[in-house]
Amino acid sequence: MKKSDIRDDKDIKILVHTFYGKVQDDERLGYIFNDVAGVDWDHHLPRMVDFWSNLIFQTGRYHGKPFRQHLPLPIRKEDFHRWYNLFVETVDCCFEGDRADYAKEMAGKIAASFSLRMEMEGNC
Repeated sequence: MKKSDIRDDKDIKILVHTFYGKVQDDERLGYIFNDVAGVDWDHHLPRMVDFWSNLIFQTGRYHGKPFRQHLPLPIRKEDFHRWYNLFVETVDCCFEGDRADYAKEMAGKIAASFSLRMEMEGNC
């Protein structure tokens, strides 16, 4: 069966909820997000839908500086690879097409940027 591309916010919601479900269940990332950060998923997931909708569709709905919120967390350099690989796995499982490819590209840039910035801050 051919998968469709990311078409709208409904698809963004599927992507975000599926991806963060994997993050929550991941032995390492789940520990960081659930145990250390104590993420309120009911609050976080709609913000992540806005974030990815803004990146992919330029909706202008997300306003924030996500990097600073990650600084106090015990994140290691390899955690960004783990996060990115889960993201790519999720996109590839659910979607295919130009927007799906763009989402993976943006996730790679986010992971690389966060990793570099945290290393520069002495946190990684």
